[in-house]
Amino acid sequence: MDFSELKGRSYRCIDGCALCCLCQPELLPDEEAMFRSTPELAPYVAERHISPEVAGAALKLKGEHGSCCLLDDRRCRIYGKRPHYCRAFPVNVFVGWRIQLNANLSCRGIGLQGQSLEDIGREILERHGEAKLGAELASARSVFSQFIENCRSAKVSQSTTSVRDAGDLLSDELTSTMGLSRVMTYAEHGTIRQNTDAREIVKRIRMTEPEANVEERALIDGTELFDIADMSMLPVYVNKRLEWKIFKLEGKEIVGYDLEEDGNVREFSRTDPSDVYLLPMDSKALAVTQGYVSLVNRRDCFLGHAAYLCDEEDYQYNFAQVYLGALANNAVDLWWRSSLLAHLEGKSELGHDELQEGVVFFDMDFLDLPTIGAFI
Repeated sequence: MDFSELKGRSYRCIDGCALCCLCQPELLPDEEAMFRSTPELAPYVAERHISPEVAGAALKLKGEHGSCCLLDDRRCRIYGKRPHYCRAFPVNVFVGWRIQLNANLSCRGIGLQGQSLEDIGREILERHGEAKLGAELASARSVFSQFIENCRSAKVSQSTTSVRDAGDLLSDELTSTMGLSRVMTYAEHGTIRQNTDAREIVKRIRMTEPEANVEERALIDGTELFDIADMSMLPVYVNKRLEWKIFKLEGKEIVGYDLEEDGNVREFSRTDPSDVYLLPMDSKALAVTQGYVSLVNRRDCFLGHAAYLCDEEDYQYNFAQVYLGALANNAVDLWWRSSLLAHLEGKSELGHDELQEGVVFFDMDFLDLPTIGAFI
């Protein structure tokens, strides 16, 4: 079990935030039985989850894309009986070849004086019980083992250590347009043999001609991020004033909306995506970006995400290319989101606070990326 991401972090729930209540609460089988058998709670069980791939029961949302139906004036009506996933927030438990606990950095309560996140994580694992954890681990390890065999058969395998070490060595490249262009170009057109040393992978990337247009990629990916018809699936950003914000592509503009509990929205901005550039970062912003990318590089769920992409692409690319290309894409996404928020504030440079807001906007969506293995 890996608790390293939680060590030394504290947490206190901020009254009036309710970010976690904007995620549709899933119900474990015993929770579903309790809800359905309790007359005052049964009406709140949804017929389906807003994400079709999520199996099992969940609670309804207000107005289809508002908050959890049991939230009133940003307070939970059944706080003492709230479901497992509500209790676990802001800790995520990922099961791959081991069990790793992650902190959801979109939660503004992380870092405030309060409970130890590591203690919260250990309590969550105790509630699961050793038998369930063992069964989940055995299942996930089987999936990862099959992925490794598939990579070897296709001659595209790399060790976990080599790709992660390469990610660490590329920290400067992953915070500059030139470096990101090299990584992206290598991911699409580079060649590498199986089981290559991290330094050799990095050497090849640094020798790659930077052909990828990072600004253009950021604009395309950033625009697609908000090109979703169903408002319940749009990324949510809770700002420092605890206002809920969502952004939606409408025509050729990104429209910003204030989101209310009942699902009603009120427009507050209109932005031409082509007006949003990757703003320059000062030294403190660079440090935040490098720190976050380093954290992503240590997360097992990200390794599982890269494995998922490798499988989706039918093992056409070496795993190092897929992994480092995905790491670069995440760095660009963070940079672009930070730039969008700063643009709306009329700023022309990114400092520590601007990048930190980008992390708040980004991390919940990062932890929702498709992956092999499972969050439990």
